[in-house]
Amino acid sequence: MATTTQTAPMMTIEVPVVTGDVLRAIDTPAVPPPSLSPPPAVSTTTTAAKKSHRRMSSSASEGSKTTNGPGHRRSSSAASDMAKAAGIDIEAVSMAEARKIMSEEHKILGFRPPHGSFAAEVQSMAAKHPDGKPGAAVDTGKLKEIAREDALRILAERKTSTGADKDALPVVGTKTTNGNGLHTAPARHSPPNPGVNLNTISAADARVLMSHEHKALGFRPPPGSLAAEAQSAAARHPEGDGTHFDDDTLRDIAFRDAERIKADRELNMIGEINVSAVGKEGASEIQSAEDKALGHSAPSGSLAAEAQSAGDKHPQGGTFDPTTDAVALEAVKDAARKEGEELRAAESTSSTVVPSAAAPAPEKKEKGTENTVQTDALTEEPPSVVRGVTTSPPLNRTETADSLEIVCDVLA
Repeated sequence: MATTTQTAPMMTIEVPVVTGDVLRAIDTPAVPPPSLSPPPAVSTTTTAAKKSHRRMSSSASEGSKTTNGPGHRRSSSAASDMAKAAGIDIEAVSMAEARKIMSEEHKILGFRPPHGSFAAEVQSMAAKHPDGKPGAAVDTGKLKEIAREDALRILAERKTSTGADKDALPVVGTKTTNGNGLHTAPARHSPPNPGVNLNTISAADARVLMSHEHKALGFRPPPGSLAAEAQSAAARHPEGDGTHFDDDTLRDIAFRDAERIKADRELNMIGEINVSAVGKEGASEIQSAEDKALGHSAPSGSLAAEAQSAGDKHPQGGTFDPTTDAVALEAVKDAARKEGEELRAAESTSSTVVPSAAAPAPEKKEKGTENTVQTDALTEEPPSVVRGVTTSPPLNRTETADSLEIVCDVLA
């Protein structure tokens, strides 16, 4: 009986690989050798999808790192791109319109818009052309809408980067208990960087904010204030989104907005600069620049002194603080240096004028000599009169003979 022996034809390492590639090409499953089990075959489309997913996830993580970085900085053309998308020429925005945009974003944030924000970039561009473009119309409403969206973006980024979602809201499904095992209500927490979102604030928080700002101002917050805007917005959603601010945070936000309103209502123009809107930090930079140019502390009434006074009254500054933007700050410092140089030149001129003012002194001396001569003449007159009296002959007597007879009689 003849026996046939069958051998495994493909037991080498190289053959299954080639066979596997060929079978994958014709969509037929490959049979791996029993000793070595290569990894399961992956389709080309699946591999490409995974690679693209990794690229997208890595780029997204890099983008999130860039977005959540300090200062919320964006490219310098971000503001112009956003404005162009809305059909607005950003170079046509004047200083007055930039002030309105800054105020709008300030209200929603609860703090001054940081560098890189839409309002800050618009303000920087408006500083180059304060009057805008003559004849070019600008839709301020659209600009305010962009500012509101940018403010919400900044708040969302700060909330995400600091983990404020976990701090502000209790985790769903968890229960808080005290030492006695009783359930307690979750504590009210505020985000680390406080700001008021007008789209989610509740009516209760709006009332507390109005009360604190009323006390800080000394009068009812006017239309356009943060408290007034918060009450108007809370009327549309009295319950808000369920989050609440603690009392101290609302008081701090109200006081900052009250300082902004006070600074905006004051108007102390020195040249083209409203010094009343300058905050504490900007005032110190102005004072340093002018003191260096002058050589000593600037006197009262100077730009540095007025800015320091405004910074002491309103440390946070006004809505349109000219020192919040790098370009505007440099322009203000240049004005301070120029004033310091002018004051130094005036001081040097006054020091050289003092000796020339004393030049007429010899004339006074000559006048003095004339006076002395006149007084000498006057003082010499009385002696001549005295001498006339003493040296004048005695009274003439006509009866000389009679007197002689009398003398003779006496002698006899």
